[in-house]
Amino acid sequence: MEWLNDVLGLETTRLNTYQMSARAVVIFFTALIYMRIAGLRTIGDFSVFDRLTLLITGGMLGRTVIVGDEPFFSVLIAGLVIILLHRCIAWLTYKSSKMGSVFKGNAIMLIKDGVPIEKNMAKEQITTNDVEEALRSNGLTEVSSIKEAWLERSGEISIIKKE
Repeated sequence: MEWLNDVLGLETTRLNTYQMSARAVVIFFTALIYMRIAGLRTIGDFSVFDRLTLLITGGMLGRTVIVGDEPFFSVLIAGLVIILLHRCIAWLTYKSSKMGSVFKGNAIMLIKDGVPIEKNMAKEQITTNDVEEALRSNGLTEVSSIKEAWLERSGEISIIKKE
């Protein structure tokens, strides 16, 4: 195990270039494995729940590449715990819509029949400029042409056009 200590710099506080490079290789493949465990939704759906998992895991794993005094294998295990926790919560939210509401939130109606719902927009701090941006991305220009607009759990604004 002396060679592993030497290659990864496990007992040093100052990493050299090859130790950082070796750690980068380990972290790269570890992150690939973790993302396979977490599932495609983590990198595709990007709900707040998924982004938080990626942010925490990425931050933890990234530090192990450049910071020598981080306990390398402990951080890898802690990253795995975050991913497994994500997977468990994803399963819970799949099985229970109530748990989905708790962990992921609910969609919020912003516009009904072309009329902004000011209370909901203020609560979510969504401006008319934000809604107009969503309109333009849907090929629309007037709020009056909207049947409904929703702030989805992912943070996206969905537009339903009037007939």
